[in-house]
Amino acid sequence: MATPPASPYPPPLSPPPPPPAVASQSPSTLKRTRKATRLRSLATRPLGAERSVVHVDITIGKANGPHKKKLRTYLGIVARDKVDVTYETWKEVSIVQKDLI
Repeated sequence: MATPPASPYPPPLSPPPPPPAVASQSPSTLKRTRKATRLRSLATRPLGAERSVVHVDITIGKANGPHKKKLRTYLGIVARDKVDVTYETWKEVSIVQKDLI
């Protein structure tokens, strides 16, 4: 039996898989990324709600109490939003700008 002649064209490729549909994926399969920390619970406190109390030792400048971590986080958020990124260290920021913050 004779072999059929070779086709000048390559064999057809299988169709490419459809692109993943992001909207059709369930929330549990989406990759979770870190979002910006805003501390909305502290910044948008209801008017009648009790304030968190943090005691600061003036001589050493350290905070004490159960809410000291939340205060540090909030101050970092405010500084990140209000200070220009061109400063390499906190010491380079002007005192006037620090007082405004």
